[in-house]
Amino acid sequence: MGFVWALLGLACLLVFGWPLRVNILNPGNALGLFVGFLLILYGIFRTKLPEKLRRILGILGLTGLVLTVVAGFFILRQSRQQPQEVGTLIVLGCGVKGERPSLMLRLRIEAAADYLKEHPDMPVVCSGGQGPGENISEALCIARELKALGISEERIYLEDRSTSTSENLSFSLEVIRQEGLSESLLVVSNDFHLYRAGHMARRLGLSVQTLSAPSPGYLYPTFFLRECLAVYKEWIIPDPL
Repeated sequence: MGFVWALLGLACLLVFGWPLRVNILNPGNALGLFVGFLLILYGIFRTKLPEKLRRILGILGLTGLVLTVVAGFFILRQSRQQPQEVGTLIVLGCGVKGERPSLMLRLRIEAAADYLKEHPDMPVVCSGGQGPGENISEALCIARELKALGISEERIYLEDRSTSTSENLSFSLEVIRQEGLSESLLVVSNDFHLYRAGHMARRLGLSVQTLSAPSPGYLYPTFFLRECLAVYKEWIIPDPL
């Protein structure tokens, strides 16, 4: 049995360590790597641990699994939502490398561009400020890429002050109201991120739907686990809006 636990731990190290090859380290794969090391140690020293300690570790492990399943249910359900007719599209910002979109941001931009081409009268708000390592704002990067993909500049509005998902939404709402755009919104982000974004939008009193951009399979476990942590944080200590 100890071999099985050690094997599970090794699998965690492989799954959550792989994103390090592309310089991605966040709370998701940090936690996954930590769990992997614990499982390996548990597999090696399990028979030497007191029975009471093994029970405590079992309860902690089961609790973590249940919490992940609960948050995961909401994340996965939201990612499968099919949007209906809406008035304004919002692309949520993500990392920019210099002046080029990160992989996750590019996937959001491509999903938004496809939808905008199918709905040629719909305006789009590009949302995201400028962070460390970014030579331009995320909003400007999104706008440039959308134009390169054939979206008319007249349809594009910028929100370039935000530094978080909650600010993405609240500052985008300011732009929408200033420009007289529809407040019936379609929020575009990667699949794992949509539940939390939608939850925040509803706290703002918005009528919101979501459009899912895919995530690379080798990165999904890392971002999914990070998002589970973020969902509980949002439920317990919501970001100010």
